[in-house]
Order: sequence, then structure tokens, then C-alpha cells
Amino acid sequence: MVLSDIGYGALALTLVAALWAAVASWLGGSQRRPAMVASARNALFATAALTTLSAAALLVLLLTHDFQVRYVYEHVSTYLEVEYVLAAFWAGLEGSQLLWLWMLAIFTALLLVRRSTWDQELRPYAMAVLAVTQAFFALLLMVMTNPFELMATVPAEGVSLNPLLQNFWMIIHPPIIFAAYALWTIPFAYAFAALVTGRLDAVWLRGIRRWTLAAWASLGIGILIGAWWAYLELGWGGYWGWDPVENSSLIPWLVGTAFVHSAIIQERRDMFRGWNVFLAALTFVLTVFATFVTRSGLIQSVHAFAQSPIGYYYLVYMAAVLASTVGLMLARSRELQGAGELGDLLSREFVFLVTNLLFLGSAGAVLLGTLWPTFTEAVRGVARTLGPENYNRFMGPLGLLIVLLLGVCPLVDWRRIDAERLLRSMWLQAAVAVVTAVLLLVFGVRETWAVLSFAVTAFVGATVVLQLAQGIVARMRSAGENVIVATARAVGNNRRRYGGQIIHFSILLIVMGIIGSQAYQTEVQVALATGESVEVGGYTLVYRDFIYRQVQDDGNKVLNQAVVDISRSGRLVSTVRPERNLHSNVQGAVSEVALRPNLKEDLYIVLASLEPDGLAAFQVLITPLVIWLWIGGAVLILGTLIATWPPRRKRS
Repeated sequence: MVLSDIGYGALALTLVAALWAAVASWLGGSQRRPAMVASARNALFATAALTTLSAAALLVLLLTHDFQVRYVYEHVSTYLEVEYVLAAFWAGLEGSQLLWLWMLAIFTALLLVRRSTWDQELRPYAMAVLAVTQAFFALLLMVMTNPFELMATVPAEGVSLNPLLQNFWMIIHPPIIFAAYALWTIPFAYAFAALVTGRLDAVWLRGIRRWTLAAWASLGIGILIGAWWAYLELGWGGYWGWDPVENSSLIPWLVGTAFVHSAIIQERRDMFRGWNVFLAALTFVLTVFATFVTRSGLIQSVHAFAQSPIGYYYLVYMAAVLASTVGLMLARSRELQGAGELGDLLSREFVFLVTNLLFLGSAGAVLLGTLWPTFTEAVRGVARTLGPENYNRFMGPLGLLIVLLLGVCPLVDWRRIDAERLLRSMWLQAAVAVVTAVLLLVFGVRETWAVLSFAVTAFVGATVVLQLAQGIVARMRSAGENVIVATARAVGNNRRRYGGQIIHFSILLIVMGIIGSQAYQTEVQVALATGESVEVGGYTLVYRDFIYRQVQDDGNKVLNQAVVDISRSGRLVSTVRPERNLHSNVQGAVSEVALRPNLKEDLYIVLASLEPDGLAAFQVLITPLVIWLWIGGAVLILGTLIATWPPRRKRS
């Protein structure tokens, strides 16, 4: 039996096992038959093993260049480097769907390994939801997107991977995104189980808190890595272009962020029960929508695949999930009424509510902009696409208001407003914001929105730093510990609080990078002959030489490379080699940018063209503060690890 038969057979068995798990877990839960629930649990362990076997079969087929398999022929070649063969696994529609199914099956197995007691009533129904989702993807893989489809003849060579995807970050970006999509299935599964059982208190939220944070952080980190890839590989000097596929991953992250904050309110004040079950379901549906955007061909994007009828299957599944969730919410309307009350207009509960509405409003606006070409084509017959300036016009103010509430929320009380106390608690932060604005004006910053944005960021940053310092300083005074010991023990004793504050601080770093890079990017386009130079933003660029040759170990690549010296204040600081290479498998040129970053700004050089006589056209950009986006991403990972790390077990 060949590997393609093994892979496809494993998918067929996965479908059977997942369907049995769905039926057995539901019946076992409703009829209180533990033996059936145990059988369903074993079936879900089997799906994890079977999908692993199927994924391994596809990977071996890619590594061995079995070009009779259509997916292998379309995505690898004999001269493709081994690490990019791994990226080819998820470069296409079929492989990425198999990746999602495999990750979902693995996460389901990890969830079920631990025999917890808090979810005994909920678990059978959550298992049923997870099993149905696995069955859905397994069915699509078998019927619509078979990665093991064979060709009638065996080609001598493969098409190879798109050169734009031959980048280290594309090896890790898609798996992180699909891991996030798979992880979001778990909060939805438990929200659905809570609706079925009527157990709508905060127990289910506490039980899945780490899974929720892992899903939220994975999606955020995946988005940032995708932005970093675009910044390095696409050669346009930006990291976010409001492309529909970029938007489709941002939308569930915004709704998921609302869910994370709404869950806190239910845990502490027994409010927003209906919000939480609906937000969990909506976030999951939007992850499926993100896949629908990429795979259906309904919306045109540089990331999207060709039009395919698979999109209709996604639409039916999304509609079924939303309809069943809303139906259960109507049936459980009494249980969805929590005991908490909203409080005054400036109570913490109300600020949380406004923040959630802003997150949902932002997600809705981005969704509308993403679907706008489809709407206009249906109504007027001509697709009208919104440009980045349209998105920035509404997302800028919404984002700034969300950031401001991030700094105000910790300062207001639960239930009631004490205006005098609120003013006393924010005078220092307000002073920091004013000083920041004055310094910016003194140093020549005149754009009103930039000054306002940096001032708001400084206000919120001061709030976060003070919140972080309070517990540490109190411990230093009470226990007589030095700052290092006090910090370690304060964080260790309240990881959730400090992890959340570090996450908030990471968001501020990202916002600072966005503001600086959007407001003050400098761009120069210049044509140079060898030996000529140009001055850009205090840098001297000297075009020294060029290289034009066929790459021996890459049969479809012709190297076009410029050698550029970078000097500052008369001192050579670096020699860089921007490229614009010709690739026969895409019948076009692909840029490899030269980048020199520092904490203040990035010097970004693109080789736009290179003539046979050496005349070269360069695009040179200087982008302030952009590095803080990526630093913020690293801090986000740190904060999430702290917030989700299990507490130390106390000795009896």
C-alpha cells in the first residue's frame, strides 16, 4: 500500500471515529452512561493518532518528491531546500486544512488526557462539539480537498514553492495561526456545553481560562509574525495593508479580546453571561470565516486561493453553529440572567461594557470593509475596494479610544463612581501625558493626531507601570525584600494579575510602533550607477557593485543583487545586499529587502530594478519606532506565559 493510500485511509477512519465520538459523547451525557462517554473519549484519542498518521504520510510524500501526488507536484521541487518543504505542507489549501484538523485533534486529546472534576457534566457535550468539528474538516478533506489525489502521469519535476513563501517566518506563521483557530474551538465547545446543560455560571470560564488565553495570544502572535513576514518579504516597506486575509485574522482576535475581558466580569461580578457564550461562539465562527475568505475565492486577496465551491460548505457550517447557539440562548434566557448589576456610568463594569462594544464595533467595521467589494459588486456590478486610508480613518480613533480605556479602567471602582477619588488617582498619569505632549512639540512634532496618540499612550503606560509597581513596593516594605526578590514573589503569588498587566504593556509598545511608523515614514526613490551615492535621513548610501548569475542549487532562480555601503557621520556602519531575483516558476521577480534596524528607526532598502549595465533603481525608506511592534510581540509572549503558568502546589 502506497503512502497516499495510507494518508487517505487515515482520513476516512478519522471521519468514522469522529462521528462515533460525537454520537457516543452526546448520548452518554444525555443518558448518563459513562461507558459511552469513555468510548467517545477513546475515539477522540484515535482521531489524534489517525490525523498524525495522515499528516506524517503527506510530509514524507513531500520530502521524497513523489510528484504523482498532485499536491506534492504543485508545491515542491527537487531543488527546494528541506526547511521549505516543511512550509510546503501548509502552503496550499489541502495541506493547510489537514494542518487545522491535525492540530484540533491533538489539542482535543491534550484536553481529554487530564481527568478533571469541574467539567464532569459539561465534558460530554464539549466532546461532541469537538468531534463534530473534526468530522466536518475530515469530510472536506476527503470530498473536496484531498491532499493525496494522484495524477495520471508522473512529472519529472515539480512546480516548487512560491518564492514569497520561502522565508523562515512562513515556516512558523501558518502553524501558529491554525493552532489559534483550533484552540478557539475549545472555548466554544464549553460555551455550547454550558448552554446545553444550563450550567452558565463562571465555572466553565475558569476551567478553560488557560485555553482561552493560549488561543488569544497565539492568534495575536501569529498576526504579528505575518506582519513581520510581509515587512521583510513583500518589499513595500509596510507590515499591514488591510488585505482581506489579514483582516480575516484580525477580526476574530478583536472579538476574542472582547471575550477575554467579558469573562473577567462574569467571574468577578456574575454579569455578561449571555455575552460570553455568544462571544465564544462568534469568535470560533469568525476563525472559520477567516478560512472561508482564504479558500472560497469570494474575496480577492494576494493571500487567497482560487475560487472554489468549498466556500459554500463553510457558509453552511457557520450558519449552523450560529443558529444552534442563538436557539439555545433563547431557550436558556432565564439562566443567562446573572446576579450582578451594571452600576454607575463610570463604574468599572460600565467601562468594561464600553470597551467590549468598541472591540465589537472595530471588528464589525473591519468586517464590513472586507466584504465591501462583494456588496458593491452584487449591488452595482463593480467591486469597490477600500484602501488603507479608509480603514485608518475609522480604526485610528477607535483604537485610540480603546487604549485610553485600558488606562482608565484600573482607576475606577466597581459598582459606583467616586469622581474625587478618580481624579486623585490619575493626576500623575495626566502629568506624564502632558509632559509627553510638550516634549513632542518642543522637538518639532506638529501633527495633532500623533501628539495626541503618544500622549494617550504615555497616560496608559504610566497607569500600567504604577499598577505593576504597587504590589512590588508594598511587598518590599512589608517583607523587607529587595526589588528582585519582591518582584519574583509578587508575580509568583499573583501570576494572573501581573501577567495581564504585562500583556497590556506589550499592547502599548505595539501601539507606539504603529504610531511612529505610520506618522513619520520617509521614502526616497532613486536610480544609481555603480559608484554613485545618495543621502537619505542622515545616512549615506553608496552603490558599490552588482551581481547577476544563475543560482546553481535553485533551478528556477536568477540572482540579481546590489552591494550597498551604509555610512553615517562619515563612518561605515554596514554593507547590505538587497536583491530582486527572477523565478521561472512564478514568471516574475521577487524582492529580498536589506534591513538595518535600531531602537529609533529602520533603514529599509529595496532593489526595485537592475539593468544589465548595472544601473539600479532603489526604494529607500526610513521608518521610526517600527521595531517596537516586534518587541511588543515578545513582551506579549512573556505576559501570556506568566498569566497562564500553573500556580505552585502548596505543601500539605
